[in-house]
Amino acid sequence: MLKKLEDYYKQNGIFATEFFCKHKSECSDGCENFTGPKSAFVSSGYENGALPRLLFLSLDSGNGDKIDKNRLPYSERKREEVRDVLALPKHKHWFRTHELAWYILKEFNELLKIGEAKGYFAHANSAKCCMNKSQKKKADKILFKNCQKYLKKELEILEPKIIVTQGNEAKNAILEIIESRIKNINGFASIVNINNRETFWLHTYHPNNWGAFNKQRHFNKETKVAEGWEFYADLIYTFISQKNV
Repeated sequence: MLKKLEDYYKQNGIFATEFFCKHKSECSDGCENFTGPKSAFVSSGYENGALPRLLFLSLDSGNGDKIDKNRLPYSERKREEVRDVLALPKHKHWFRTHELAWYILKEFNELLKIGEAKGYFAHANSAKCCMNKSQKKKADKILFKNCQKYLKKELEILEPKIIVTQGNEAKNAILEIIESRIKNINGFASIVNINNRETFWLHTYHPNNWGAFNKQRHFNKETKVAEGWEFYADLIYTFISQKNV
């Protein structure tokens, strides 16, 4: 899977060390801190299908590594799979991503610990490059617009069974490529058809949208459970179980 992803990025000029995308000049114009494309993070467990394939699709990376080789597929995997998840700031985007992944994946492996979820999910950005704005502010819309065409094939390679979009730019990117909406569950969850595959799509607010995100997360301080995530994890488990019957 990583080799296919690497070949696809190279063919389209969005490989970090072979960056010749036709939109490069337009997207980087006037941005002194611009960094080129970053590969999706694809964990070993995601690639081998150890658990149902869960893909997060977010915005731009917010802080792109200035060393090109550090943004390559195998580099992303190596860095993330050794990361100490419990040392991450608990209220920030990356920890919250691992937390939600854990709620979903522990439905399929009850022994899974939150720090181990990193070995079983994937994460991609709807804007491949990064403007590196202060305080990790979202990149300009031109990056999301120009990267839209790369997503469908990227998802064809990654073959997710579950997609979680984080923020409206990611949501809009999926809306552009879904072939049909098979079942609408509520305002955030639905079963959709992407690349002729039935996929569970859960949309969440971006974790930086603190108030809305935490309302959706719905953390019970007494039980120490994110009841919102448990609700969606149950729906996802039912969907996957029915597909495997």
